[in-house]
Amino acid sequence: MNAFFENLLIKLISKSNQRILLPFYHKITDEENTFTKHLYPPRKINDFKADLRVLQKYYKQISVQEFSRISKSKKKITKNYFHLSFDDGLSNFYKVAAPILLENNISATLFVNSDFVDNKALFYRYKASLLYQFYEESSKKEKNKFYDFFDKKKNIRESLFSINFNNKALLDDIANAIDYSFEEYLEREKPYLSSLQIEELIEMGFTIGAHSKNHPLYTDISFEEQINQTTDSINWLVEKFNIDYKLFAFPFTDLGVSNTFFEELSKEQIIDVSFGTAGIKKDSFETNFQRLTFEIGSQNGESYLLKEYIKYFLKRPLKKNTMPRY
Repeated sequence: MNAFFENLLIKLISKSNQRILLPFYHKITDEENTFTKHLYPPRKINDFKADLRVLQKYYKQISVQEFSRISKSKKKITKNYFHLSFDDGLSNFYKVAAPILLENNISATLFVNSDFVDNKALFYRYKASLLYQFYEESSKKEKNKFYDFFDKKKNIRESLFSINFNNKALLDDIANAIDYSFEEYLEREKPYLSSLQIEELIEMGFTIGAHSKNHPLYTDISFEEQINQTTDSINWLVEKFNIDYKLFAFPFTDLGVSNTFFEELSKEQIIDVSFGTAGIKKDSFETNFQRLTFEIGSQNGESYLLKEYIKYFLKRPLKKNTMPRY
């Protein structure tokens, strides 16, 4: 990026008053055919290293504890900061991202689903991805078995990825019909962090937060289930790993989550800080903050940031740069 655009980005960051950036990823890998295929593009290793250089160029890295302190302060923020996070508690973080971050002296928070730690179960969207990969490689006879479960007028990809949290058992039914074992996949590939790996990461200086029990879209479940998913996953982490902080990142998005939800958990002191995924955007609830995905394909991190800050200013006259709450 040339000097003009560098200076423009610096000015936009300052004038936006959005000086704490919260980039997030799921996994860092050069592999293509994994359980994330068809869902999101994992950041490639060299692109991730380039992202870190960009972030360190414009911001100072801070721990989540420092972030919490700064964000709750009534003083105006006059410096730029960033804190990284990784969703879904994938073992890829331990193997690939953690060594890179340690080498660069950068902290990060991992948000894990309590039901998936130690590879006890698999996120339903990852199941859909694996089943579609199986379908792509199957014989015509095997492909026909999929149509026993869906409208023959719809394609299989669309049908599989339209399955939501409330009818996710259909994925297990399909797997049984085609003799595909998610249990064997979990045992063989171990996509999630083990408890021992999490303990080691905590000792290395990384922080851990909850990402619900089993990754529902919160607008797909009742208010009571939203409270249970959040409370149970946070309490499990605190007890399991003896941590003295309570962090939570919404699975998918916090769009549509009510003020009542935040008020209830704040009253019970269930959460210290929570995070959404709406990008560079304000939030009307003072302990909830929006993160910006950095799974951006082949895009350059610097150009991406410039576009995101421009979008923030374009939305401001329309009052669309604050997360709506009801």
